[in-house]
Formats: sequence, structure tokens, C-alpha cells
Amino acid sequence: MAPLKAFIDDSGSGGDSPWFVLAGYIGTAAAWDSFDKPWRKVLDGPPKLEYFKHSEVYGSDTQWGPFTLEQRNQRIDDLIKVIGKHARRAIYVRLKQKDYDEVIKPYIPPMWQNAYYFLFIGFLSSATGMEKWAGNSRMIEFFFDSNQQVEKPSKKLYGQVCGLPQFAGMVEDIHYKDEKLFWPLQAADLLAWQVRRRFSVEEPERPQYEMALNCPLDTPFVHTITRESLEELGEAMDENAKALWASMGYPESMRKWKRPPKTV
Repeated sequence: MAPLKAFIDDSGSGGDSPWFVLAGYIGTAAAWDSFDKPWRKVLDGPPKLEYFKHSEVYGSDTQWGPFTLEQRNQRIDDLIKVIGKHARRAIYVRLKQKDYDEVIKPYIPPMWQNAYYFLFIGFLSSATGMEKWAGNSRMIEFFFDSNQQVEKPSKKLYGQVCGLPQFAGMVEDIHYKDEKLFWPLQAADLLAWQVRRRFSVEEPERPQYEMALNCPLDTPFVHTITRESLEELGEAMDENAKALWASMGYPESMRKWKRPPKTV
């Protein structure tokens, strides 16, 4: 059987948001192959949009400038309807940047200090685990939004964990692509922004969050990496630090976790 395809984007990676999110949609290759035409039709409006980037929607100096607030929200609603006709499930993984900065970041080598890598493995695990749980052991081809900073390290990291049971026979390939050329990544951008905004900003609830999450046919899968789970991970890394750093190619002098004892 042809592998499923998952399209994923991040939101909150700038470090100025309480929550950091990786979110996206999974579906069949056939469904995604027919996605671009209706997506383009909605973008064409009028008014016309060249592409969708959620962080630009409410700006006055972006391509959304001529839109009224009502038109902006309606355009998002219409794009969500397109997603619902092509995606099979929404998935997101999130963590609090503050928790990561305090529990994990100070105690690992600089190369791996970006919380993205924890979300990256978390998303792969969530997607493959959910498919197995649902009885669909089809392989998944993952497409992430282009990011030169994390692409090579992420692929290297996956290469070190690909032998774990949750990934065996489930990951077809991992790609990083330009969201302006791979339009399903714009759908992932929409969901990632809605998720981060929902949990980061105190404001009246946006109906588009629920709409974007629940528009596919299958039940969404959401996972929060809590502070407690980060602490448990840290304890496991305490026990396996030398082997872990060795597998990453670090010299002996850097194979230290140095994590302080857990406070009670």
C-alpha cells in the first residue's frame, strides 16, 4: 500500500512564546495529490492571496492588508474546509518553552539545545503510534517545513533512534520542503499557529482552533510534553548520558549530563 503523508510545521520557535508547537495533518497520498487545486481556488479569492502564512493574517502591511476582519476570518474558515476534505487526522505536540529551558536545555551539548528536536521525535512517535493503535500499520512519509538550522540535526537524530520499536517499519522518509511550494505545509502552518495561539494568549476563544483540529474525519491526536515528563527524561539521560553522547560523536569531555538533583 502507498505510504501515508504527513505535513508538519512549527509555531513558537522564536523563543518569545510560552508554548512551542509542532502540528500538522496526516492523510493518504491520493487525497493530498488533489489538495492543491481547491486550496489555490480559495487563495485566489477575491481578494487574491499568493500563499497562506498565518502570522501575516492580521497584519496591515502584509498581503492581507485589503481584507476586512470579517473577510480574514472567512478566508481561514474556507481554507479549513479544504483541509477537512483532504486530511485524515490532525496531530500536534507542544511543550512550554520555560520548562524546557529550565529542565533540559542547560545540561545538554549546544547542538541539541533547541526544543524543536524534542518536539520532532515527539511528533514522529505520536504519528506512528496513533496509526498502529488505529490498526493502520502503513508507513508514513513526513514533510516538515524548511528550516536549515534543524534539518540536518533532525535527520541525524532520527538516524540514532530509528531502530526503536515505535518507528520500525513505519517511517518511509523524512523531508524538509518550502511551504510556498508544498501547499499542504500551509495547512500545517494554519493548525500550528492556531494551537500556539490557543494556549499562549488570553483572549476570547477562536472558533478556528476547534475547526482546524476537528475538520478531518478521524479523531485528532494531541500530546503535551509536561514538565514532569521532561524531568523523567532527564533522569533517564542521567543514567545513559555517556552512551548517548558517545553515539552522537561527542568527545569524552563533553559526555556529561551535569543535571542537578531533583528538588522535592
